[in-house]
Amino acid sequence: METDYLIIGGGLAGGYAAEAIRSIDRSGELTLVTDENHRPYDRVPLSKTYLKGVLKRDRLYIRRLEHYQQNNIQLLLGRHVKRIDLHHKRVFLDDGDEISYGRLLLATGGRPRRLSIEGSDLEGIFYLRTLDDSERIRIAMAYAGKVVVIGGGFIGCEVASVMREKGLEVTMVEVFPQLLGRVLDKESAGWITSYFREMGVAVKTGVSAVKILGEGGRVKAVMTSDGTTLDADIVVVGIGIAPNTELAEDAGLKTGDGILVNEYLETSSSDVYAAGDVARFYSPIYGKSIRVEHYDVAVGHGDVAGSNMAGRRIPYVQPPYFFSNIFNLSIQVYGITDSYDNVITLDDGGDEGGFIKFYLHNRMVDGVLLLNKTADINAIRDLISTRTQVNDPGQLKRMLG
Repeated sequence: METDYLIIGGGLAGGYAAEAIRSIDRSGELTLVTDENHRPYDRVPLSKTYLKGVLKRDRLYIRRLEHYQQNNIQLLLGRHVKRIDLHHKRVFLDDGDEISYGRLLLATGGRPRRLSIEGSDLEGIFYLRTLDDSERIRIAMAYAGKVVVIGGGFIGCEVASVMREKGLEVTMVEVFPQLLGRVLDKESAGWITSYFREMGVAVKTGVSAVKILGEGGRVKAVMTSDGTTLDADIVVVGIGIAPNTELAEDAGLKTGDGILVNEYLETSSSDVYAAGDVARFYSPIYGKSIRVEHYDVAVGHGDVAGSNMAGRRIPYVQPPYFFSNIFNLSIQVYGITDSYDNVITLDDGGDEGGFIKFYLHNRMVDGVLLLNKTADINAIRDLISTRTQVNDPGQLKRMLG
């Protein structure tokens, strides 16, 4: 089989890359391979509205099936690429088929990091990454009373909030001192941790899960590092993802916490691109390579990678963006928030009135957090992109209008 454009991965990056290619090149052969049995879809609602049961499955998909047929986009669902031959520009599938390509996109995403403790193979332990994962958890929720969520990042917080709103007894276990402590400043993370407790979630921070107890092959409880035993009908684990770089590594592409690409999303091999969660891309804004596991980046990467595969020359220069809805909280994060040396707070509030936080490094804004607040989005993006030096909070207020 031969194709002009080959996309490996059926998430947002792969799906939007196909759209971009077809918007430029109407006739080139275009093939998308995914090991899932679903056409490209949005993963973001899987831990929010879809898990809650208020969003129908059809709303997850980027396009209707007929769209791919009408636009001559061949979907190979439930197929796995085993190896890439960069020299001969071909890939080998799990069933022995080969596909020769003109240009290749690796949008292989990531997989959940798994527990490696005693009892982690018991029935009733769930990880959330795919549509099928979300549906399995939703079914299990209907028969559960007590849930332990291991991991206090965004996925863990979103799942815990949905389950609590469904009336389940929820306990969270997080090794950091606060929920979201990896991505937010201490004050903001502490505020959110207190908020979760006020909403009825039992939160254990500064401890880790050391053993899963079972009965009859099914999870019964979680033992933590401080000796506490937490009863559980089900356990949901959200401790991050590992980028799926194996194909790239075996093929000889440069990797390092992701597949290394430049601002055009080109890998170390000509005619090969990478996008989405798996791509560690050079950001002209920050002057360094970063990897971001967010919806907005995956969509933007797909558009840029697909356009460049079809002959354009467009850099990816947008600051990352992320949003989350947890209980009654609306959280938006622009830019990056993991390397600041100063934090400036505007509209500080001790209740759900919320606040805006600016994360600065060398007096330049690297990231902005909006919690139950709105602001001029273009002004925020310009503030981050232009690397304007900030001297006082008043300057930020003026810049945001």
